[in-house]
Amino acid sequence: MKKVLTGAAVMTATVGALLAGHIAPAQAQADNYGALALSRNGASSITANYGSYAAAESAAIAGCQRSGGGAGCDVKVSWRNGCGALAESSRSYSWASAPSLRAAKRNAINANRGAATIINWNCTSGYEV
Repeated sequence: MKKVLTGAAVMTATVGALLAGHIAPAQAQADNYGALALSRNGASSITANYGSYAAAESAAIAGCQRSGGGAGCDVKVSWRNGCGALAESSRSYSWASAPSLRAAKRNAINANRGAATIINWNCTSGYEV
């Protein structure tokens, strides 16, 4: 009988604490942004873990330019909390973003008209799978 009463007291205290708001809610994961920039000559850059779309896109363009893309670098896709992938075939480039790396790669390959392979990818923190 003593064990039953102790369990009931613990349960009552737990419910009371929840109702009173004394147990902190789980912290939401911070938003992280990524972007993919590509030039006409094939130079590319994929960034991740920036604090805004603008910062991720600016970094992607700068990385593409450093990779030899020069003034021809353009942002092709940007995302929040996920992954981006770039695919290449003998005919064209294609790109995609998605909540997981697997989906981003699959979508980039499916968007290409040729027999494409993934040539670059990146994910924001916590979204690699």
